[in-house]
Amino acid sequence: MKEQIIPISLASSTFSEMKGDWTKTMQEALAKAKELGVTKGSVTLKTEFVLDKVPVTTEKDYRDAEVPKFKWKVGYAVKMESSQDGEFGGEYELTNNDGSYGLRPLDGQTSMFDVEDDEDEEDEDEE
Repeated sequence: MKEQIIPISLASSTFSEMKGDWTKTMQEALAKAKELGVTKGSVTLKTEFVLDKVPVTTEKDYRDAEVPKFKWKVGYAVKMESSQDGEFGGEYELTNNDGSYGLRPLDGQTSMFDVEDDEDEEDEDEE
């Protein structure tokens, strides 16, 4: 009887489950890219193996066999960038109170136009 040797190859059935996981992940990545309107992404496949020594007893001998264990992880990244713009400031001054920074409303005049604005309002009230 001839020994059956299973090749360790992506072309053989050895990694058929891993190839199925890769296919499923690629489909998910493409669907997510379409959903988000993104034109770029990546699918990453990482494989690891461990060779364990396992004692094997046959009719002829006793030996330690190297038994491989293969693990894989398939993941995807679809890059979506987002930003928000805004501004806050101008009405407060930076203060340091016991080592903690905070904001305090400005007291007093900060430009020569502040006084005119106040006077204009008073003139309008008198009319």
